[in-house]
Amino acid sequence: MAETQSTAKKLTKTATEKLFAALNRADEIGGEVRDYIQDRVLTDPRYVNARKRVAKLLGKNYESKQEATVKAEQKAQSVAAVAAVTPTKKTEAKGFGDPSIKAQIFGKKSCPWSGRAITLLERHKVDFDMVDLEEPEHEAKATGLAIETKQNTVPYIYLRGHFIGGFNALSEVERLGQLEVALMSAEEKANAPAHVRSVEIVARPNTDEIAPAETDASASE
Repeated sequence: MAETQSTAKKLTKTATEKLFAALNRADEIGGEVRDYIQDRVLTDPRYVNARKRVAKLLGKNYESKQEATVKAEQKAQSVAAVAAVTPTKKTEAKGFGDPSIKAQIFGKKSCPWSGRAITLLERHKVDFDMVDLEEPEHEAKATGLAIETKQNTVPYIYLRGHFIGGFNALSEVERLGQLEVALMSAEEKANAPAHVRSVEIVARPNTDEIAPAETDASASE
């Protein structure tokens, strides 16, 4: 009797497992069939046209799955084409010259040549910025200025962002009557007469190893 009940339980368990397996497989097949039917319906021209007509009657637009896919591909291709022809912007290294400032002097208060440059600009009533390279917060700029200008001595003078040299170069610009032109902004120069626009301010960096102030002191002894 006990053996019969045990056999019956095993058969029932086996049958139940097979039934659940069959049901799970049916669900899988049903899902696959459902997905297949939905995909065919959504891409069937007759169904798409019918949906479009209904949407139009309701004042709406209907876009089929295929149309949405094509539009997405076209947009991706358009973005890629624009990226291919758009030049990459290069970040230009910013120098010490500032075109918005008429004159800049990077010098030292202890240097007589820096003082002479200041006096010359003040005599012509020129607004200028003076950066004292002996001050702790500006000391590090000396190396960068020497590399940028190829000049070994102070002062470093910029007119409208354009490096011209030291005091001797500034004095030469004044002597040649070019100071007013050198202090013009780009817009002012563009609107100036042709003979003014043709004036070229040539940089004259001081490359001597001996500082001008030292040379001047030696000559006066």
